[in-house]
Amino acid sequence: MGILKIFKILNYLLGTAVVVASFCIYYVTKEIIPLYIGLAIITAGPLEDLLIAFIKKSPSFSSDDKELYSKIVDYATSLAFLVLLGLAVLKTIYT
Repeated sequence: MGILKIFKILNYLLGTAVVVASFCIYYVTKEIIPLYIGLAIITAGPLEDLLIAFIKKSPSFSSDDKELYSKIVDYATSLAFLVLLGLAVLKTIYT
């Protein structure tokens, strides 16, 4: 098994564990911070991967458009990730 495949599997396993734990903590405690963290991980991980895969497989887009839209998705999901983490940080101050 290649090193890249090992890292990919570890990323998915750890990401899944953190998201599940975050949602469980939110469900039990109703604290919003774990929910923000879980949503941030989903946004920057599987959601971004899904959207970029959709763009790259779409026959409707030219190569240049695929590159442009992939970058837009990358920047937009990074921005959403940072907003969600920022909300988590702000929640610790204003609680």
